[in-house]
Amino acid sequence: MKWKSHVSIARAISAEMCLPEELERGLCNGSVEPDRRPDLAYRENGRRLRIVRAPHHNPPTGTIMAYLWRARRAYLIGNDYWAMKNLGRALHYIQDKSVSPGRRFRRHDAREEYVADLTPPWEAVVEGIEIAECSPRFVRECIRKVRPLRRPEEIMYQATLFSSAIAASVLGPPDADIDLMERYRKAVRAHRLRPALGGAAAAISLTAVYAGTHPAVAVAGMAVAAMIILDPAYRRICTEAEWFGLDDHKL
Repeated sequence: MKWKSHVSIARAISAEMCLPEELERGLCNGSVEPDRRPDLAYRENGRRLRIVRAPHHNPPTGTIMAYLWRARRAYLIGNDYWAMKNLGRALHYIQDKSVSPGRRFRRHDAREEYVADLTPPWEAVVEGIEIAECSPRFVRECIRKVRPLRRPEEIMYQATLFSSAIAASVLGPPDADIDLMERYRKAVRAHRLRPALGGAAAAISLTAVYAGTHPAVAVAGMAVAAMIILDPAYRRICTEAEWFGLDDHKL
């Protein structure tokens, strides 16, 4: 997208969320920064790795999420301007990802010119804010849903919708609700027992091997031990809790 489009979407979000002028300026500046100061990425070329400019039309989800996490953490500690700058950088990639580059970028520039003449739809801003959930799972799902589009009106609507939804999520309530707090406490308490349970399952599996039990039993036992120790459900709720600055050491 052209800078004009990035800035117009940032201003539309700012207007709907009633952001102060300074924070709107930070969001606008951040939304064009990846073009001024590009992010770097590694690209494999045969057996060699090259450092190149991070792609904008097919950006790594990790790059976008890294900026959103920085924005959220800055927001939680009250550094609102830095939060806006990082949020703007993340939204830049969301918006560029909405534009189909076309075959060999032949229609890319013309497509962006058409989009630059459009005004971000107010209804897309409102819808995005209304559907927002204050959750890293939600913002990751938004990133996944963004698709490269060809029609300028559809490009602008999608870019505005998901930019608004992600912004509302990052700038959502700083404190976790009671339900998440309770689930997180229970998960932390249960997880503290996991090493002992995993060790017991592994010991039973090894005993089965020495006792001459069928190897499949031992393999199944080791798999169970791994699942107990790794505890993916715990990792997921920890990520949700971290979005609100929660730390299991303080529970």
